[in-house]
Amino acid sequence: MVTIERSDVLATLKQILSENWQWRHQIWDLAKIDLIKTYRGAALGKVWLFTKPAVYILVYWFTLSFGMRSGQDVNGQPFLLWLATGVFPWFFMSDSINTGSDVYHRYSYLVNRLKFPLSVISTFYTLSLMIIFACTMGFTIVVCLLTGVHLSRYLLQLPLVMAIMFVFWVAWSIMLSPLGAVSKDFANLIKTLSTPFFWLSGILFQLSALPETFRRIMAFNPVAWCVEAVRDCFVYKEWFWQRPDEFVPFLIVFLVVVILALRNFKRLYREVPDVL
Repeated sequence: MVTIERSDVLATLKQILSENWQWRHQIWDLAKIDLIKTYRGAALGKVWLFTKPAVYILVYWFTLSFGMRSGQDVNGQPFLLWLATGVFPWFFMSDSINTGSDVYHRYSYLVNRLKFPLSVISTFYTLSLMIIFACTMGFTIVVCLLTGVHLSRYLLQLPLVMAIMFVFWVAWSIMLSPLGAVSKDFANLIKTLSTPFFWLSGILFQLSALPETFRRIMAFNPVAWCVEAVRDCFVYKEWFWQRPDEFVPFLIVFLVVVILALRNFKRLYREVPDVL
């Protein structure tokens, strides 16, 4: 029985990889179309890519620096940079949690198209979010250069960190989207996790300030790992793999998400068009 299940999982993995490879050009085109649709009709156009996260960053910075008097430099880097490298990744992950976990309802017109592969929907939606995230990271780098903030060789790991985040959140979407399509209550339940993830993932506080027990628990929080990995590039100046006590738990969660994604997709993807 275990052998059969394992073969099913591997067959599903092969199917998903094959679909994404065959539709690779369409994935890129659909991601661009999704971005265009998002900001169509806006007078400021692409400026809105940065407006919302910038407003949030300034509000948090003002509140923490002047209201709570806690906006001090972190590891010799400006507090505003530390805050930006937490909030920018969060906006990417927030959309992945809220919409990415129920992406079939967003693109129901594609779900009901004959022979359109469902796994591709999760990929191009996450890619559209990743394009925005990449733009915000590029913006952060430019601002650092213009303001004289020192950037180190650890910034070289940023593309790898972003690639890991991309694959993880695609797997997250594939894992939960079939369940969200079958049960609207489940989709709403997942969306409620967005707020707890934000406040418990070290976006507005340093995880190193937590007691050891809580830090070990937090190591299994994928949002926390992603934020810390991005901050390793700009603020903490470490290679993310040099902290196995954080990286290994994340890899465990990564593996579990991938396995569940393959099993859920295998069992439910045929039912999705019927329930939408």
